[in-house]
Amino acid sequence: MKKILFGIMIFMVAAMTACAGNTSDVTTTEAFDSSRNITVYTRDTTSGTRDAFFSGIDFDDAVADNSVLATSYVEVDSNGSMITAVTNDIYGIGYISLASLLESGLTGLAFDGIEATEENVINETYALKRPFNYIVRSDWTGMDREQQIVEAFVAYMSTTDGKATIANESGIVSIAVTDVSWDDIKNQYPVCEQDNSDVTIYIGGSTSVENIARALTQEFSTKCGNFVAEHNHTGSGDAYKRTQGSESEGANLLHIGFASRYFKDTEPASVGTTGQICYDAVVVVVNSQNNLLTSLTGEQLKQIFDGQINKWENLD
Repeated sequence: MKKILFGIMIFMVAAMTACAGNTSDVTTTEAFDSSRNITVYTRDTTSGTRDAFFSGIDFDDAVADNSVLATSYVEVDSNGSMITAVTNDIYGIGYISLASLLESGLTGLAFDGIEATEENVINETYALKRPFNYIVRSDWTGMDREQQIVEAFVAYMSTTDGKATIANESGIVSIAVTDVSWDDIKNQYPVCEQDNSDVTIYIGGSTSVENIARALTQEFSTKCGNFVAEHNHTGSGDAYKRTQGSESEGANLLHIGFASRYFKDTEPASVGTTGQICYDAVVVVVNSQNNLLTSLTGEQLKQIFDGQINKWENLD
């Protein structure tokens, strides 16, 4: 019996060793080996998180072009996908929204020695930050009640009630003593006194803003006739495209979209249809098993993501 058990143990060790040789199969039970290659994870080119990250490390060429990245880069399509990828790869490095860090289980690194915190974003010492913006339709033909509900919703986001919800979902926002409450202004939006349970409001855009958007609409629906909020968050690029761009009249149209970046020159929104709801920080993340470092500079990050630094030991 002992021989059989011993043989099973040898087989298991051999199998684990074989798996450890391939980065994609690495599990978080492996001891960190700084001589291993760095696996670079990035978001897709429509992502606001990507835009803020590469702009923040002075690597503007990489905002919309994968060809300048390290040859072994891996592209993921959402904040959640990034968390999963780095969680499953001891040697991975990526970047996520600060709003997602606490529950991610990943280690967030300081940037240029400054920790990613709400306080440091507000006092402007933490440089890797980006705005959370909204955009609404410019053409509301045949959508009178939808337009009125969205106008009321936009107003709600700037009230003390709305800002409290944004802050509760880790959005970084300043609440001033001069801010009004929803009770102060709700009589300006008579649509909210109606039964709107037969109206569906389509919301989408950035995956980083999704938690905030869902919390806001869930709370506001009860204050505005119980309208139905249908969320389909597929990235910042779709915020403009599906409200005022090429898909604004198609099956994927949105009434309001969110972007985790500034709108681009190629996204010419109509005057008065956009605004900012809060700030967020972008945080560089590594696997929780990686205890090699606590901070990286912008120059180090650029060299990691363009492939000049490709081993963890070169960052000691």
